[in-house]
Amino acid sequence: MQVRVLSNNTKRGGALVMTAVSLTSLSVLSLSLVSVMLAGSKEQRLQREKLKAEYVCEAALQRAVVALNTGANGALGSVDAPQNWGDSQFWVDAAAPSATVRTLTATARDDRVGARMELTLERAVDAVWRFGAYGEELLHMDSNARVDSYDSTLGTWATQAINGSGSDQHASTNGDVGSNGTVTMEQNSKVWGDATCGPSSTTTVMGNAVCTGATAPSSTPFSMPGVTLPFAVGTSNVTVNTTLTLAAGNHAVADFVAKSNTVTTVVGPATIVFRNFQLRSGSQFLVDNSNGPVVIYVQDDFVLGAGTTMRASNYRPSDLEINLLSNNIINPAVVVELDDLDFNSNAKIYGTILAPNAAVEIDSNFELFGALMARRVDLDSNCRIHYDENLALSKGGTLGDYEVVCWRTLPYTN
Repeated sequence: MQVRVLSNNTKRGGALVMTAVSLTSLSVLSLSLVSVMLAGSKEQRLQREKLKAEYVCEAALQRAVVALNTGANGALGSVDAPQNWGDSQFWVDAAAPSATVRTLTATARDDRVGARMELTLERAVDAVWRFGAYGEELLHMDSNARVDSYDSTLGTWATQAINGSGSDQHASTNGDVGSNGTVTMEQNSKVWGDATCGPSSTTTVMGNAVCTGATAPSSTPFSMPGVTLPFAVGTSNVTVNTTLTLAAGNHAVADFVAKSNTVTTVVGPATIVFRNFQLRSGSQFLVDNSNGPVVIYVQDDFVLGAGTTMRASNYRPSDLEINLLSNNIINPAVVVELDDLDFNSNAKIYGTILAPNAAVEIDSNFELFGALMARRVDLDSNCRIHYDENLALSKGGTLGDYEVVCWRTLPYTN
């Protein structure tokens, strides 16, 4: 057997090889550690920049809200001309989905990253005409009666009714109903808005009826305005056989009857006082509102036949005001002659109806674009009320500050 003895040089060579391998491994580990540290540092830097961009977004939205409450539209800068916040940039886009709602979208950039946030605000309105339907003593909705809202300054209800289909078709969700007494919604009735009862009363939503808003009682009673005649009723009757045009100004009429399928046109501005008012089936009562609105007062009976229409030439509810002094509620303590208030099927009104002394029952398939206030309100099956949000301001309402409804973060694209 042979024994091989390693020389000192061979031993030293092996040690050098092991040392080189160790140094190489250490270098690889060091490089890996440096790469991890650099990646972590880059990620931390990007996170800091993103956080800063989010802070700038929030600050920009606060500045835009201040601008809104001082009368501006809330827009600040633009994508092509952003504003500076330190070494960051931002801009705020503003949109107006309705007369009282604003949407603000803020975008901020900080070096290589950015952020985007959206804020929706609604402005409080102190207004008399803030309900689609209001009954001082009670409000009752039969099956399939429906109330929603739209904004006549943005177009017709039909162009805004893009939500739902069939009996669920609706525009916006500010179609509030209310009462100082009880509010009752029968099966299948729908309110796209609030159903507000009086401070000591209740709102009852039966079965599968739907109210998309609040049903809590109001904190204070609502004060409904009264109606007084601006001047006395006339002594002459008016009967429309085919067509009739009334000029602008004041008119005092005794009994007004428009026969079936006739057309009556009133040139605004005008104020008309009637003792009794009747539109027979298929007749039209039109308002030329080019120079102003038309206000009518009816002392006793107000009767709309089937298929009748009352509207302004541009379909704006604010330009046709119907004030009814009728008192058709029996008071057992006195003997009264009951007035007639008939809103028959398939009739349409684009306007406001105020009847503070009357019980108003809206027949099936009647359609009101505007608002209704009465002592008592009963909405029959399949009748529809489309509250015009423009009435709150156009009828003397006052605006408060904008309040936040909701906010959300949006994806950012460079």
